[in-house]
Amino acid sequence: MATERPAERGSAMAAGHNVADDLPSLPERSSQVLRLADGRQIGFAEYGDPEGQPVLAIHGTPGSRLMFALTDATARQRRLRIVAPERPGYGLSDFRRQTSLAEAAADLEQCANALGLSRFALIGVSGGGPYAVAAAAAMPRRIALLALVNPVGPIAECDRRIRISKGHRLIFSRLGRSNAACTAFFWPLRRIVHSAPGLAYRVLQLRVPASDRAVLARDEVRASLQAALREGLRPGIDGARQDLRLYCANWQLSLRDIDVPAILWQGSDDAIVPPGAAYDLAETLPNCRLDVIQGGGHYWIFSGFERVLDAARAALSGPAPR
Repeated sequence: MATERPAERGSAMAAGHNVADDLPSLPERSSQVLRLADGRQIGFAEYGDPEGQPVLAIHGTPGSRLMFALTDATARQRRLRIVAPERPGYGLSDFRRQTSLAEAAADLEQCANALGLSRFALIGVSGGGPYAVAAAAAMPRRIALLALVNPVGPIAECDRRIRISKGHRLIFSRLGRSNAACTAFFWPLRRIVHSAPGLAYRVLQLRVPASDRAVLARDEVRASLQAALREGLRPGIDGARQDLRLYCANWQLSLRDIDVPAILWQGSDDAIVPPGAAYDLAETLPNCRLDVIQGGGHYWIFSGFERVLDAARAALSGPAPR
């Protein structure tokens, strides 16, 4: 796809999927697709003010473009345009095996080019964090702010420097290095998310601290998160397996050279990703501020998007660096 060429767009309805069915309590948003240079289709959704300042928002693992539906009203109030693309293998995006985070970042750069985003804020949530970091490395002059929310950190590179639980070590060290183990983990998860979403949600609530359970108990959060998971895993588990394979290995990024303004928010009581790896990432990035959410878990963001979007608006309102 030629740089800055208009994107070819389609409707999620053409793929036989009605977004409104997934989000009964949220405003219906038209999901769209664009075509990359190699012919692959990438799905994305937009929320907030269509004429607002742009924010590229990268979903977690597993997840989809629907994760950011809850930002709609907040982004409109701040005159921000949220663009939420899906990684290969999730939702409306065709799967393609990628060998590195840098290769995955090239997809995000093509999306930004196709949508005419010359300067924008970049948000990476949880498993979307490594991809946001890679995208910032690929196009640093275009990033007004790199906003990382409870991100997966470079565990393979900082493992000996941080404390990590046995459960996190199993998932982020061993599971990510075994395709068979990933398959054994994600296929049952996909089945339960689709056949018994209420049960899957209750199991999730048992794994998190009290602060997260309070957030997850909200009806709009439940609707948004369940819809995002169902849509993300609808095509299969290739996207989720690729996520773990890429970000559980060495990132192959020169983190100390990614000199873009960055803020990393991390819940101190996160039970889903290792906080120590996020702290290490914040320390390694040369222009990063760490904001620890004391008592917060992994899902505080669903009641705290305002904090992140306020930072994005402030960065976008300032002058572009020379």
